Amino acid sequence: MSTRTPHPHRPIDLAEAVPGPDAAVVARWLIARGMYVFTVDHPALPVCVGAHRPDAPCDGDRGKHPVGRWSQRATRDPAAIGRDLARGPRNLGIACKPSGLLVIDEDRPGAFTDFAHTLGEQVPATFTVDTAKGRHFYFAQPADGPLGNSPGALPDGIDVRGAAGQGGYVVAPGSLHQTGIRYTPVDSTAPVLTAPSWLTNVLRARPGQHTARHRPAQRPAVPAEGGRPFRVLCALVNTVLAATTGDRNNRLYWAACRMYEHADRGLFDEGAARAALADAAHHVGLGDSETEHTLDSARAMTAHGGAA
Repeated sequence: MSTRTPHPHRPIDLAEAVPGPDAAVVARWLIARGMYVFTVDHPALPVCVGAHRPDAPCDGDRGKHPVGRWSQRATRDPAAIGRDLARGPRNLGIACKPSGLLVIDEDRPGAFTDFAHTLGEQVPATFTVDTAKGRHFYFAQPADGPLGNSPGALPDGIDVRGAAGQGGYVVAPGSLHQTGIRYTPVDSTAPVLTAPSWLTNVLRARPGQHTARHRPAQRPAVPAEGGRPFRVLCALVNTVLAATTGDRNNRLYWAACRMYEHADRGLFDEGAARAALADAAHHVGLGDSETEHTLDSARAMTAHGGAA
């Protein structure tokens, strides 16, 4: 891939972006760097080709949903990924676990660097990709054990995709965001450096240990065990807890819509139920900002009488 220097994001027309950079060439370049890749929905397609359950259709966040079971389809076989790419325009995803990666995902430019400065640290010059909202910082997993998707004590607006458990995935460089912005390496010759100790310490810390992650000091009580309100809420929480990386937002959105419908009918306290779903979302690796945005979207949908 060609080297790009940092520059302001310049949206491009989606129609002009098909096929865009040769995805097969990008895939081979990523494979040569030791990364396991798979195909992802492309925002220029008329409908999402990502894998979705019937009760959890595409949430409209195009260009990010894996085509099929990404954890099983991720490959370093150029022929295999070439066959998948031959089916039409596709973005690419990178599976962090088999690739040995830990990727920091910031939701605004400079958020991760600013956070490092609050600790008196610098972000190493590792392989970095400009995204539609900020940057992806690629690190190799530490030698003392893999880190997963838990953000630890990272502040809101910075999330992580890692290798513990099933692991997570990121949309690969060369892919197209639904805004028309291309995921672009800052310097394609930069190495993937091992995650620094200050970062691994933050990720292994409890929320609030290094930085303030807001949690309500006191929450309303959850429904008493044994009754219908408790059983309904447990079922919704379990729906979120059963999520895999590719469908966490979909499951949280569906569960939240059902929760708000029940809360509006007086089955249980909305604040307690929302807190329970938020805790479940954090448990499966969603960050605070993603979780709150999804819960707020579900509230807006049910408030206007829409169907999820």
